[in-house]
Amino acid sequence: MKKRIAVAVVFVLVFVFALSACGKSPATDDSAQATGDPGAASGDTGEGAGVGALAPLVIGVAGSLSSLDVNQEAGILNYYIAAIAQEGLVGVNNEGELIPTLATAWEDEDATVWTFTIREGVTFSDGTPLTADDVVYSIENAMDPEKSPGVAIYFPDYVQSVEQSGDREVVITLDGPHASFITNVSNTGGLLVRPRAWGESAAAPGSPQDLIVGTGPYTAAEFEPGSHVTFLANENWWGGKPELQQIRFDFFADENTRLLAFTQGDIDFALNVPVDQSEQWSKVDGAQVDFLNDRNYYGLTFDPGVAPFDDEHVRKAVAYAIDKEGIVNGSILKGHGTPATAIPSPEQFAVALEVDVAAAQLAEVTHYDFDLEAAKAELAQSSVPDGFETTITYPDSYPTTGQASLVLAEALSGLGITLNVQEIPLDQWLNEVGNGEQGVAWMIYGPTTLEPGEITMWLLDAQGPGYNPANWTDEEVAALTAEVFSAPNFEAQIAPTIESNSIAQEQAIYAPVWWGQAAIAYQSYTQVKDYNSMSLLGSNWPQLFVA
Repeated sequence: MKKRIAVAVVFVLVFVFALSACGKSPATDDSAQATGDPGAASGDTGEGAGVGALAPLVIGVAGSLSSLDVNQEAGILNYYIAAIAQEGLVGVNNEGELIPTLATAWEDEDATVWTFTIREGVTFSDGTPLTADDVVYSIENAMDPEKSPGVAIYFPDYVQSVEQSGDREVVITLDGPHASFITNVSNTGGLLVRPRAWGESAAAPGSPQDLIVGTGPYTAAEFEPGSHVTFLANENWWGGKPELQQIRFDFFADENTRLLAFTQGDIDFALNVPVDQSEQWSKVDGAQVDFLNDRNYYGLTFDPGVAPFDDEHVRKAVAYAIDKEGIVNGSILKGHGTPATAIPSPEQFAVALEVDVAAAQLAEVTHYDFDLEAAKAELAQSSVPDGFETTITYPDSYPTTGQASLVLAEALSGLGITLNVQEIPLDQWLNEVGNGEQGVAWMIYGPTTLEPGEITMWLLDAQGPGYNPANWTDEEVAALTAEVFSAPNFEAQIAPTIESNSIAQEQAIYAPVWWGQAAIAYQSYTQVKDYNSMSLLGSNWPQLFVA
């Protein structure tokens, strides 16, 4: 059985979907400037107070990578970093619109037969020319859960065939209408195109010995897991000469160490600054800290196959003990977030509903506001009325989830429940999501599109163990999720998405906690231009951070 749990669950961007669900996409000029791509060539200025064309832009990130290959390891850092080296058939511009990338145009027949015209004159970073066969190989490779465990989820069983139909043409046939499929062949979804020859010969794609090969504006130069990765400008990029000649990502396992490096000027830009440290970052001389809504979902997942969470009363008791308002508006998030009533945020429905209308509908979904008396009453009806002991883990890159866990642990202690809180590395957390051994776990998910049903498709596919992080089975919700998958347009995803959330939360399978914001920090000499929460998966996003 193909495992369908979404491993790439920590995105921090907003994606405004602006293409119609059916019909032919408008033809565009092949130049990067004409597409509106944030990776459009902007010229080599060589100017800037601290970061110029010849100096490396040093980006400090929390956490680490063991592989540069998203097909193998699909955390958000992998996506951010791979985005500048590898591209999909379509991409995302700075306004969040889907744009031509390695496909100059595409059309679909009833959202079922998709035909892509492959861009001419593109070369990979190893010097080989891009062919339609490379695209076919890349898709087939991505579809294989054994070869590509990180992205196979984006190519479910409804893909019937992938064929080269001409020198520069690829046709993908689905088993029926799937309007969302176009997002799957973007580099924000599951397709990062690679050459067939390299893919078939590399012993360990994405390792220091087999650095990723792609068509993007930058080429991987060297990689030291746990330390850093360096990229050099790809002078032959089809989109034009990149502005920055060198980019280095430095990895930090400890947030205090990263803050010190920023204070000393060793890093120019930092992603995902912890909310609880944001004031310290902003006090660095000349530094700027910006907050952006990111639509990230933070919440608890309960596995009904693990005792005592096989008892609905236990799950509800824990859900009632979560002080969402206190977590969001207190000392943890300091107002940088919104208490969640469901898994998708109201902004997730913006393609079809006004945000306030969506918020009102999501507020009606069954959810559990903080109420310790209700928690006690639920626990009293459970199989463990006197309490129990369990452990919850959280990823080291998301310290606010750890702090929220401690707040929950204190509340649960009054019920006789001992909640042990444990920090683990991000890559370990990603590997343990939905492993069937954790009764309660954090789920962090950031959608890459404005498909109303995106999160539902990955978190509520209730066909059973291996299909969702809760390893939950529910025939009604499985049928609703199938409706979302096969919806002919995005409007048709809304009703089954809301209904499936309602059923899941009535059973307390998920306990939403908050919808988040992301913070970035940058030095005074790093001029940030046109940056927003949609930017980080554009193929040349680093050029937004220096004028």
